[in-house]
Amino acid sequence: MFIQTFTVAAALGIAGLTATHLGDPTRVGGPKDDPMTLTTAPVSQQTLERGKEMFNVSCVPCHGADGTGNGPIAANLRMKPRDFTRGIYLNRSTASGELPTDYDMYHTITTGLHDTPMPSFRQMRPEDRWAIVQYIKTFSPRFTDSTEYPLDVVNVGIEILSSPQSLARGRTLYLQMQCANCHGVNGEGNGPAAGTLTDDFRNQILPTNLTNPSDYKFARSVVDVFRIFSTGLNGTPMPSFAQSLSDTDRWHLANYVWALQSTDQYMDNQTENTTK
Repeated sequence: MFIQTFTVAAALGIAGLTATHLGDPTRVGGPKDDPMTLTTAPVSQQTLERGKEMFNVSCVPCHGADGTGNGPIAANLRMKPRDFTRGIYLNRSTASGELPTDYDMYHTITTGLHDTPMPSFRQMRPEDRWAIVQYIKTFSPRFTDSTEYPLDVVNVGIEILSSPQSLARGRTLYLQMQCANCHGVNGEGNGPAAGTLTDDFRNQILPTNLTNPSDYKFARSVVDVFRIFSTGLNGTPMPSFAQSLSDTDRWHLANYVWALQSTDQYMDNQTENTTK
């Protein structure tokens, strides 16, 4: 099945709108909380003022009034809040090193990041979440730099469904790409480099335990895993494999990693049997 990025965005909420400047949302019909039913106009001062108001109420305790991630409770958090002034975002549908789309940011605010201090703000009005997105963008000059655009939004292409052959190939790629160095041979987050990892802000970070569904911060499906392999996580040691692996191999690797949540030992045995 050929899945265009925009279709996946509508179905799974993982991709972004490609417009470079999204602003005030206007209802055009459909479910109240569906951002794909919102059209946008240039950002108004009223939107920015509303975004600042909501940011001060909901975001300042962690991210700080100046957006640097040094809010009053930030020092007590293991996973440090994002420094918005740097314009570096992990959870994106865009190519490695690029800015997120407005919808990427809206989606993060809406769903939160699982197993982190970043909560879901789904109870907030969609218009207010969009306003926060526009206000957050004012913290970094990257969002007004014309050289940053257009954004290259990932197209997931042809999905390869999981199979014993795909999982075996994925296991081979997992070892070849040195995923085990951080995530461990069986994906348990205990690789030899696990205790040495830091992000670009010099905060210590821990690799995901791929066998534990609760440890996945950004992925809720194998398509999400494929997306992460395609985009990388900006500001962390997790790279993009878009240039080093074909689309087909990224699907195999995604299938294998997703399967680790319940079948890691079975997959190891299957791989050993198919490679002898």
